[in-house]
Amino acid sequence: MIVALLGPDSNLKTLLKDQLVSRSFYAASCDNLDRLETDKNHVIAAAGSPREVELLKAARGVLVWVGDSRAAEDGELVVRFEDGEESAGEKLSQRILREIRKQERPDWDEYFMKIAQVASMRSNCIKRKVGAVIVRDRRIISTGYNGTPRGTLNCNEGGCPRCNSLANSGTRLDECLCSHAEENAITQAAYHGVSVKGGTIYSTFAPCLMCSKMIINCGIVEVVFNVDYPLNETSFKLFEQAAVRIRQHRLT
Repeated sequence: MIVALLGPDSNLKTLLKDQLVSRSFYAASCDNLDRLETDKNHVIAAAGSPREVELLKAARGVLVWVGDSRAAEDGELVVRFEDGEESAGEKLSQRILREIRKQERPDWDEYFMKIAQVASMRSNCIKRKVGAVIVRDRRIISTGYNGTPRGTLNCNEGGCPRCNSLANSGTRLDECLCSHAEENAITQAAYHGVSVKGGTIYSTFAPCLMCSKMIINCGIVEVVFNVDYPLNETSFKLFEQAAVRIRQHRLT
């Protein structure tokens, strides 16, 4: 959240800013809006020029006019000098709480798929980066990403001859040394003695036939994928026969 205290400099404006900083808001400015961390609350004190207002609205900031309501628009908070420090602070606190309660959290599918997306960033495959997360009872029990096997030369270091020759899709698969993200998530669980039975696997890419067979045989009951795989008709039919649920969740 960004709270912008707008209007001419005043003791009340400084006081409100200091109050928010003491309540774990981070002081910022309009010059670094694009670099603010979205997991933190920020407070900005500015004059309220048309350019500043435009930037703050684009950043979905909460605009609070302190002592000057002439430029305020409908829905924006106005705190007047005659309100007094205590009343002004209370009005600001109530507005902030109301806005915070409106904020939406990602649902479970979005949450786990985004974690799978972050896992894909660890991939050393030079052709396609894929990440997977296995979840049971809404708790992550294993993660994986595609790349060459443990203890061997990474794909991006020349370890996989197929990827490093930039082979056409669907060709020379017998030369590929990279393990898939779903495969690695399953084998990592086995390596650490963790059961995946009854779990759900989230993958940034729909599983291939080999990974589909592993998913079925290890007892995973649901597959959620982000991007479709062009050669997955057989995999999907196999899931249907094995009563494994499969569905797509596209990241927003």
